[in-house]
Amino acid sequence: RSGFEQKKIVEAVGLLATGYREVNESQMLDLLFEYRAPDAAEWSAMTGRRASSLFKTSMLMGAILASAPEKDLPMLGNAAVHMGYAFDIQDDIIDTFATKEQYGRDPGGDLTKRKKPLHVILAMQKDPRVASIFQGTSKITEEDIPRITAMIRDCGALDEAKTIIREHGKEAKSLIAMTEMNREAKEAFIGLIEYVEESLDWYK
Repeated sequence: RSGFEQKKIVEAVGLLATGYREVNESQMLDLLFEYRAPDAAEWSAMTGRRASSLFKTSMLMGAILASAPEKDLPMLGNAAVHMGYAFDIQDDIIDTFATKEQYGRDPGGDLTKRKKPLHVILAMQKDPRVASIFQGTSKITEEDIPRITAMIRDCGALDEAKTIIREHGKEAKSLIAMTEMNREAKEAFIGLIEYVEESLDWYK
């Protein structure tokens, strides 16, 4: 037996089931986006079911089982959502812009599959050449990646995506600071967020 109250177990399992469903939905949407041109709002709806859902589920399950104050739960859930968005955008930036030495594999793997992370969607809105590449039918090869990444960088889409990460990080840190978590726990979460923010300078 776990030793947790039955009510808490039921609530935690319900969160887990919801999170599992949302992650599966996000994967279906991600595949669909390979064949169409989503806008930033559609991307946000998709990724809100991906890392954000995983972060929120994990955060709230832990909070509920640890008997966190009821008033902290919405703040913890929202902080986790912001953390998930920041992580998701950063992870996509890493796939596109990290070197093989940094990442262990050639950059741009998702782009060759015609996936459309946020920085690509922003670039499609800013540069018609990027839109033409991702809305066309020609195969995207590894040889195309340097040219595509240069266009994403030059049109300002990479910097805009990084700014959005920092905005999510700021919101998450503010929410965490308002909870009744002890100082060590707050510092751990805030340190994780700041690591994500600081690491953005590695990818150019």
